[in-house]
Amino acid sequence: MANLAITNILEKMTGKDKDYRYMATSDLLTELNKEGFKPDADLEIKLSNIVLQQLDDAAGDVSGLAVKCLAPLVKKVRDPRVLEMVNKLCDKLLNGKDQHRDIASIALKTIISEIPSSSVAQSVLASISPQLIKGITGPEMSTEIKCECLEILCDVLHKFGNLMASDHELLLCALLLQLSSNQASVRKKTVSCIASLASSLSDDLLAKATVEVARLLKNKGTKPEMTRTNIQMIGALSRAVGYRFGPHLGASVPVLINYCTSASENDEELREYSFQALESFLLRCHRDISCYCDEILHLTLEYLSYDPNFTDNMEEDSDDEIHEEEEDDESANEYTDDEDVSWKVRRAAAKCLAALIVSRPEMLSKLYEEACPKLIR
Repeated sequence: MANLAITNILEKMTGKDKDYRYMATSDLLTELNKEGFKPDADLEIKLSNIVLQQLDDAAGDVSGLAVKCLAPLVKKVRDPRVLEMVNKLCDKLLNGKDQHRDIASIALKTIISEIPSSSVAQSVLASISPQLIKGITGPEMSTEIKCECLEILCDVLHKFGNLMASDHELLLCALLLQLSSNQASVRKKTVSCIASLASSLSDDLLAKATVEVARLLKNKGTKPEMTRTNIQMIGALSRAVGYRFGPHLGASVPVLINYCTSASENDEELREYSFQALESFLLRCHRDISCYCDEILHLTLEYLSYDPNFTDNMEEDSDDEIHEEEEDDESANEYTDDEDVSWKVRRAAAKCLAALIVSRPEMLSKLYEEACPKLIR
């Protein structure tokens, strides 16, 4: 009787009336969520096919319900059906129509979130990994496809990173290449993806990732936006692996300190990201960073009062009156406080200083020695 009811529901799901399709999909979701529901082999095929078909429904509310059906469906069907659905969705993501890409991505994320860490996970990972790498590195792939694949891979690595050891080097090489992408959205998602991968990398592969990012940072010919991405990547790596990043501080800290002091006045983000990375080093690698603490202390104190727009050369009142008319004429082009983001540098320096004191309490006395004379002046 249960299978007969499902068959009637499936027939209604293919009807021409949108409302009927919606109600039938809602009924299917209810059936799938019943604990006692267990489809036979033939019904499994029908269910997986019809749900995938409904993902492309012109009515958004119908396709949205179809996505919700995937979560319980993955738990009801056997492993071959799950693998088949994943492969079809990957093909839709990489080769399908643009309007179906978003829903295919959401559907894949839904399935990945519901897959248990069992034999089906190994099969899915073996199948999905090369397809996602193709989507990320393929020269013919659009920015949108790359971003979707990076998001999905990030979810996969976050949940199953430890099960993908055989693919770690291949994945890392593919992702490191994307740090030099011309698209900011691709670089941003790549940083998150490598961070998710880093926690399960071997020491050798972690060293390889760090050496490559440090090399990119030392390259003076790198575009400023690329440099900012690589600084964020260094910070993300240390946050992901904690104390394991300690051996790589020698290749990272001096470069970041140099960027803090040598960046142009217009590149506040670069200083901010550098301080954020230093903060992460202090909190997660407090033993290995001890030899840099004095230098970091001086740096943070210097930038606590950082304000490139401040000047103490006050003009005479008479000069103000003389130029008042000219200033009124040029008021439209004047610099405003809304454009001033130097406060982000001061905030990042303050948080870095706090991290220094938390991780190295003995630096507190040096802080007083450095700061008090400045306060008195």
